[in-house]
Amino acid sequence: MTDFQMFSVTHIVVLSLFFGLMLTFVLLKKDKLPKGIGICLLTILIGSEISYQIWAVTYEVWDARFFLPLQLCSFSTFFGIYLFWKRNKTVFYFYYYIGLFPPILALITPDLIYDFPHYRFFKFFLHHMAIPLMAVYLYKTKEYTLPLNSIWQGMLMLNIMILPIYILNVFLGSNYFFLNGPPEGNTALSLFGSGIQYYVNLEIAALIIFFVSFLICRGAVFISKSRTPFEQMIKKTG
Repeated sequence: MTDFQMFSVTHIVVLSLFFGLMLTFVLLKKDKLPKGIGICLLTILIGSEISYQIWAVTYEVWDARFFLPLQLCSFSTFFGIYLFWKRNKTVFYFYYYIGLFPPILALITPDLIYDFPHYRFFKFFLHHMAIPLMAVYLYKTKEYTLPLNSIWQGMLMLNIMILPIYILNVFLGSNYFFLNGPPEGNTALSLFGSGIQYYVNLEIAALIIFFVSFLICRGAVFISKSRTPFEQMIKKTG
């Protein structure tokens, strides 16, 4: 089960499932997204982080350089769990921007060697599917809005977090947030170069991703609103 191939049958099936769910979440009105869906996503987020630690300890591969919950997806998980219980605009801005597009990119170009039905296969894909789905769920059910200046707030919070993570990487010899270079697998970060160029490209990529995420949100809102007159027309003709 260590022969995962990008865009294999299993990979395409998972991507199709994810994008189908995402489209459903975007098109559904908030009253059609019951709390049970949020609880299901919450369970996946919590279960992914806890089971990953248990798996690493059980198979005696746990190492502080690799298994501390300090990657971007782990921070997204913690913020998603927090926001499920408590509404907070500033935290949501950051969660939305790091929790929508980056996990989707990870789903498309996964840094993964384990194929179906290995535990790591399920953990990786369920975890990275739940993060953006939770972002859309919270946006709709908690009635958030995304002003343009939320992009800069998100960038500020991201860069504030980078410094302590970078220092920790130096101390542990780790690569959290991929600040010391791209992962060994063939991912989008492999195109970012090295040295100063790598960090500059990371900042540019983050800004582009945040802006694209902002546009996606605006587009989803437009589509959601445009469906209302159409639905009313269908009801009348029906």
